[in-house]
Amino acid sequence: MTDRERVMRTFQRRPIDRVCWQPRLEHWHNYRHKLGTLPDRYLDADLFDVYDDLGCSVRYAGRPLVFEYEECSLRTEGDESGRVTHYDTPIGTLTEVLRYGEHGTSAHRSKFPVETLDDIEVMEYFLADERVRFDHEQFRAIEQRLGDRGVCQFYFPRSPLMRLIINLVGFERTIFLLHDHPERAERFMRHIEHCDDQLFEVLCASPTRILNFGDNIDAWLTPPPLFERHLMPVYERRCEQLHAAGKFTHIHMDGALRDLLPFLSRLPHHGIEAPTPLPQGDVTLEELRDAFGDKIMLDGITCVHFLPQFTETELVEFTVRLLDLFAPNVILGISDEISPPGDIERVRLVSEVVADYRL
Repeated sequence: MTDRERVMRTFQRRPIDRVCWQPRLEHWHNYRHKLGTLPDRYLDADLFDVYDDLGCSVRYAGRPLVFEYEECSLRTEGDESGRVTHYDTPIGTLTEVLRYGEHGTSAHRSKFPVETLDDIEVMEYFLADERVRFDHEQFRAIEQRLGDRGVCQFYFPRSPLMRLIINLVGFERTIFLLHDHPERAERFMRHIEHCDDQLFEVLCASPTRILNFGDNIDAWLTPPPLFERHLMPVYERRCEQLHAAGKFTHIHMDGALRDLLPFLSRLPHHGIEAPTPLPQGDVTLEELRDAFGDKIMLDGITCVHFLPQFTETELVEFTVRLLDLFAPNVILGISDEISPPGDIERVRLVSEVVADYRL
């Protein structure tokens, strides 16, 4: 079988010849390329050549969604230190500041666009003006480039609460907004969900088969009361739409998970991406397996196992243990990605383990 077939058959719960090994190498490659520290054999290779050489599959290769506006616009400016984005609307302008991290290969928001109650109205106007279009030509180009390496899948704008926390308001201000102005916070999130109706119509009508809820869930940011009240209803509604349209879904949950374990089997998604077990996260592989129900595990090997603090033997033993617990309902990967100082040859080592593992 090809990796493309393995991915689809895993979601379809059909037999596979072996587990698909699908680490994300993008950040490692971007950082090493920027600093000129790629291994010699990769100096003239593109990212897909690296995947091929290491014997693994590609998960993400582009997002064929186009966001357009009629009355509003996005203006960006920046330099090597960061980027400033202006949300221009007829009723006002909001500003977001993104600061780049070391060597410009990572970033964080140092200023969120929504800082006051009045800013919410401006952002609501901007979101109501947004239109989403599926770019079929780009989709075909992604599929052609992927070939048999994988399936075109992608994440899309986050669920309302997570968009407030990560993109629009910031964690601290979101908590104060929920506490001090609960009705306004609820109305803001309902508005976002209403605006997303068009997005999900586009996703349902698209030829994409697998979609990722890229919410980056962490129990410290969304403890059980917030998760159950503000996220579960959204997941249930949107997954019902997507599943009725023949789509498979998974959700990105790469933070602390212990307090959310009781919710995992109740999630309507087919799989959970990037759950991080000990020694990096706060739950064991066995606890994840017990909480998953029949969910598909996407990833599962911790990033730290690719650092020199852990031996290759420990990596192999951890990988086999994970496979024993989750196979065949697993698309193996790194939770979340291999870091720039990680040993890329350990990715090849896992490829060998997967090739030898018998389902």
